[in-house]
Amino acid sequence: MKIDGTSMSSIGSVQATNRVAAVSRRVAVPGLEQDGMKVSDKGQVYQNLLQKIKEMPEVREDRIREITERINQGEFRIDAQAIAAKLLTGE
Repeated sequence: MKIDGTSMSSIGSVQATNRVAAVSRRVAVPGLEQDGMKVSDKGQVYQNLLQKIKEMPEVREDRIREITERINQGEFRIDAQAIAAKLLTGE
């Protein structure tokens, strides 16, 4: 008797179908509690904020464009005293 891969493929698909049906029956058993997870209100707010942050662009192109225009017009001035004060206060 010769056994090749083609004759075994139909058996494998029947076995896979039987396994799926068995899993479906196990999940649909009435009276058994299902595992679940509830997210607190704070957790939901955190997830919403995290999603909004992910949607924000990393580079604020509007701010870059504004500063570039001010530099080109010679209107952009750096206040070294204000920068030093903020570095020292940690703000």
